[in-house]
Amino acid sequence: ALRYVIYPIQVLAKSCKPVPVMLMGALMGKKYPAKKYIKVALIVGGVGLFMGGGSSKGKKGGNDDEKDASSQMIGVTLLFISLCFDGGTGAYEDKLMSVHSVGPFDLMYNIQMGKTILAGIGLIVLNQVHVFAQMCQDMGFLLVALGLSGAIGQVFIFVTIAKFGALTCSIIGLARKVTTLVASIYFYGHSLNTVQFIGLVIAIGSMVYDFFGKKGKKGHGHGPPKEPEFKENAEEKQPMLEMGSAKN
Repeated sequence: ALRYVIYPIQVLAKSCKPVPVMLMGALMGKKYPAKKYIKVALIVGGVGLFMGGGSSKGKKGGNDDEKDASSQMIGVTLLFISLCFDGGTGAYEDKLMSVHSVGPFDLMYNIQMGKTILAGIGLIVLNQVHVFAQMCQDMGFLLVALGLSGAIGQVFIFVTIAKFGALTCSIIGLARKVTTLVASIYFYGHSLNTVQFIGLVIAIGSMVYDFFGKKGKKGHGHGPPKEPEFKENAEEKQPMLEMGSAKN
């Protein structure tokens, strides 16, 4: 999809991943406070300014002028579908863990098992089993190392979703991108312009404020009981309460 769109749209797509996660979660019944929407908007806006606020020289790519309206429409459509699936996947995993009490490792195992079955069927249908066997023979150690590193990364992702939610996980992914860019700027001696600096301050400030806001909420032991994040929680717990009262 990124091949069909110009650079500003690429930047926007890469920086707004928390938005579809939040929207799809809201469609699935998860409740977000108004402050959360504002924080996400500030984070996404700050990251967008930081990633797209640099010099346009050498960034746009040689064929940006050749991309016509029809090809850009195809790219935007593919990006929209990709972001919707990305947001829906994270929100649904969040819902499975919080509503249906599915453990992160159980969910990880079932997802990887499904991927393995689909990949195996694809190899058989496309008659690529011999190619896969040859690749395993040539790059066995590298494939094992790649699989282990990917599995370790997936463990952190699923545990993060289970503990903090899919939205926080996507924000952490954005923070990783910003950290990588800042490190590359520092080590390679680049400089930030005014727009990039303002975007970086907005993004980091919003992330820090969001982090300390959650920490402050955890510190209060009193107050009204916390409402369930998903509406289904209350509906599923209601029959259990009625059964308990009937027994009494």
